[in-house]
Amino acid sequence: MGEQNLILEDVKIVLNEWIPFGKNYITDFIDRLTLKRYQKTRKFFTSIEEADLINNPIFEIKGFYTTVEVIEFSPEIAIKFRTNYENRDVFVYADYLGRVLYSSQIVGNVDFRKLSFIVPDLILNSSKMILNFLSPSQRFLLEGLYGKVKLYKHISILTTTIFDLNQENLGKISQIIGTIKNIIRIDDGFIIFGDYGVLIAHKTPEKFEKFIYYYPFIRSLTGVSKDLFFKINNIASKLEKIGKVLGEGIKWEVIGDIRAELSKIDREMAIIETTLGYLDEVISILKKSYPPNFDEFELNLLELLDTKRKIDRLEYRIEEIRNILKSNENLATSLTRLLTTISEDLEREIVHQLANNTKYQVALGEAMELLEIGIFGVYALEAVHILLITSGYEDKVHHIYFLGLPLDFWIILFSIILGVYVGAYLIKKRKRRILESDVR
Repeated sequence: MGEQNLILEDVKIVLNEWIPFGKNYITDFIDRLTLKRYQKTRKFFTSIEEADLINNPIFEIKGFYTTVEVIEFSPEIAIKFRTNYENRDVFVYADYLGRVLYSSQIVGNVDFRKLSFIVPDLILNSSKMILNFLSPSQRFLLEGLYGKVKLYKHISILTTTIFDLNQENLGKISQIIGTIKNIIRIDDGFIIFGDYGVLIAHKTPEKFEKFIYYYPFIRSLTGVSKDLFFKINNIASKLEKIGKVLGEGIKWEVIGDIRAELSKIDREMAIIETTLGYLDEVISILKKSYPPNFDEFELNLLELLDTKRKIDRLEYRIEEIRNILKSNENLATSLTRLLTTISEDLEREIVHQLANNTKYQVALGEAMELLEIGIFGVYALEAVHILLITSGYEDKVHHIYFLGLPLDFWIILFSIILGVYVGAYLIKKRKRRILESDVR
């Protein structure tokens, strides 16, 4: 028999992620989407001239071909809006805890193989969309943690189709929600838990609305904590490698690269520290408000999944990350000081070598000057010798004495002195001209 298609009915996809918001940022976020500042100045991001912007604020972001309609918002608390991104309606909810949900419904039946293409596409599109609404400081945090696009989101798939939990179907489901970890049967349906999300199959999936709002958010925070733990340990490995390089001795050429790497690490640790501050606030609120104000069915489901213990473990993980971060900060400070000491030692060594080279060059230059001056004396003597030969007086000077010495001795002496003097004068004049041209 060939492979059977898995057809699902009434499918709703919900993506859940955490963005480090806080009340100040969610206020700014709500202001951006509700266009308060633009309503005051009557300048709108819209191509619809007759739009009722006060009661139904709608605007377009042409760079992303996105239209946004605000459905409901509570100042400094939360906002719900609907956006049409690349011909797909997506309902978005964001609150001051940094909880962001993206929900999209597929009309009619859908083959699970097609769903495996739709979900990644929705993840990518929602990431691009939300970055356009965030403030620059929020984008700085997210890009520092994940790069240009945050692709990780917890996936929840709800359907009214109750299918067989055979090996073939579970293999298909794991392609979207990751390796299957647990399956819980509830009433006539079931919940399948994977590494990256859950699939809920039930005749009335709306019963799980609050569960999808709450539990995947904790899974998202856990995913962020894993990302931070990986990143902070990666930083520790980089620092250890830099420490080994510095311990083995370095050349002047690589000091700039190491200093740039330490500066990048310092920036990454600052981003992690800021993110940990937001996580502390969120986890504290979750612990204080547990159990949430849910009905008995949803509370029993949370208890069945040991949700309270997961929040506690998340708190322990954050504390562990903070301890590693503190250790990395101390190590980075020590390496920066060591690098400064090494660079100063190298600078002193280079200055000393330059001084020695300068002395050597000066001595060599002076020796060359003396050699050139002596050559001028030889040239002068040779010129006088040629002059005596051509004039016919060469044999006569041997018989003329002055102060008890033959005349040819005095001719040689004064010729050399004259040549040396002229050479010294010309070299000095040339040096002065070169120095004056360098100054100009």
